[in-house]
Amino acid sequence: MKDFSNSGHRILNLILEVHTKPDLPSQAETWADALGLDVELAKSDTHEVVSYLSNLRVEVDLLEEIMISSGYDQSLYHSYIKRVRASISSKNVGAQWKNYKGQLGVDTILALRWCAAVLEPEKETDFAELESLLNKLKEFKDGLDKSSINRVTYDFIISQIKIIESAIKSFPINGGRAIKKAFADGHSDLNEKADNLIKEEDTLYTEKVGGFWKDLKAAGSDFVEADRIVNSYISLINKGNGLAENMTKLLGQL
Repeated sequence: MKDFSNSGHRILNLILEVHTKPDLPSQAETWADALGLDVELAKSDTHEVVSYLSNLRVEVDLLEEIMISSGYDQSLYHSYIKRVRASISSKNVGAQWKNYKGQLGVDTILALRWCAAVLEPEKETDFAELESLLNKLKEFKDGLDKSSINRVTYDFIISQIKIIESAIKSFPINGGRAIKKAFADGHSDLNEKADNLIKEEDTLYTEKVGGFWKDLKAAGSDFVEADRIVNSYISLINKGNGLAENMTKLLGQL
């Protein structure tokens, strides 16, 4: 079972996925496959994979910052993290993977293993629950397309689901921080749409979306337990009624 407990482990997981991939596919295809994205889409539209690669480069930078602050001799990791960074290009994703995979030799992987081992683990998050939630979201969306739901509610639900899906797909890169970001984005999304949604909200469907947010918090476990924004959004969901109504009441109290 993969270990997602710190930046070192998460980056190592992905490097182990890609370092033996075939030479000829593009970088976009190779990383899309490793990140669980749509490989066929990546062949013609690289927007999604570029976004995730940019995110991955940020995580590599974070790993180096953490290692520097840990006080270990930089000669043990700096040049190897530099190689990892060089294998992740968000600018030339159409180039063949063979142009990048040479950066990921045995010594680079060994250095990443060491980084992962010496870093403290982050608070626990249940990845199996996240994967289960992703399946539930897909099933819900498939049924939603066939419903007679009004357009305003439909657009809001799709927007909220995309935020949750993005968090789950980003988890192997960012860990629990992806979940915290999702709650912040979800809260802002509802805030922006509340005025229009309050007139037409179909609570039969938005209540189900609220349930997905509760599932996301449960999967986030200890990592998000004390987060103010996470708990604020769950509290708003738990009030019942409509999400838009609850948001407008909350804003009216501020």
